[in-house]
Amino acid sequence: MLWEELNMKIPKVKFTEIPIETEIRMFYYFLFENDWDWSKSLFQVHPNLKEVKELKSKKDRIAFITKYIKGFRKVRGEVIDKNKEIYKKNWEKIEKDFLLTLSEVIEEEWPKNRKEIVANMSINTICPRDIKDWCFSIFYNYDKKLIATKLIAHEITHFLYFERWKKLYPKMDQKRFNKPYIEWHLSEILAPVILNDKRLKKIIGEKSYGYKEHEKVKIGNKTTPKFFEDLYRKYQKENRSFEEFLKESYRVIKENKELFNF
Repeated sequence: MLWEELNMKIPKVKFTEIPIETEIRMFYYFLFENDWDWSKSLFQVHPNLKEVKELKSKKDRIAFITKYIKGFRKVRGEVIDKNKEIYKKNWEKIEKDFLLTLSEVIEEEWPKNRKEIVANMSINTICPRDIKDWCFSIFYNYDKKLIATKLIAHEITHFLYFERWKKLYPKMDQKRFNKPYIEWHLSEILAPVILNDKRLKKIIGEKSYGYKEHEKVKIGNKTTPKFFEDLYRKYQKENRSFEEFLKESYRVIKENKELFNF
C-alpha cells in the first residue's frame, strides 16, 4: 500500500478544551463513584477541593465542584491555552509516524469513518478515554511536556486496539471495555506492552508504563506487566501474529481473573 493511501486513512488529533459539563461530571465520578480512590491524585493538584468530601448531598457536592472548576479555569485559562498549543506542536512532530506504525504493530488499519480523535485539555489529573466517541482527557500542565506526548500515544492505542478486539469478539458488549471488567484490565496492561515495541518506542522516545496496581499482581512468579511483555517478545520471536498474541493474552487473564477484582 502506498504511503499516500495510508496517510489518507489516518485520523488527526484535535486539541480542544473539555466542555465544562463533562469536566464537572468526571470530577464527581472520580471523587464519589469510582471503585478506586482517585482523590489523592486530584487533591495533590487541587488541595482546595478537599472540602467537597465533607458535603453529604450530591446537589451540594456538584455545586461546590462547579464553582471550583469555573474559578480555576478562569485563573488558569492562559496556561491551558498555551500548553494546548505546546502539546499540539509536540504531538504533530510524531503523529503520522506513530499512527502508521501503530497500525503496523496491531495489524489493524485505521477505520475510514474515523477522521478525528479529540484530546480534551482538562484540569483533571486523571485522563479518561471514551472508546465510543474516540476522545480522551489530558491534564493541562505536565512539568515535562513529553509526558503529554506519551499519554496521547497511550490513549490513542486504546482506540485502535479495540477496533482489533471488536473484530475478534464481535458479539461482546462494549461496556466490558471499561472498568471493572477483565477486558478493561487487559487493555490497560497491554497498552504499555504495545508502546514498548521497539518500532513505537523509537518514535515516542521513552519506555511506557501502566498502572501501579497491575505491578502488584503476579502471574506465576512474574509481575503482570512482565508476564505479558515476555509473552509479547516470545510471539514476536516466533513470528506469530498480533491476533494470536491477543487471543493468548485474553485466555491467560481470564484464567487468572480472580487476581483482578479491583
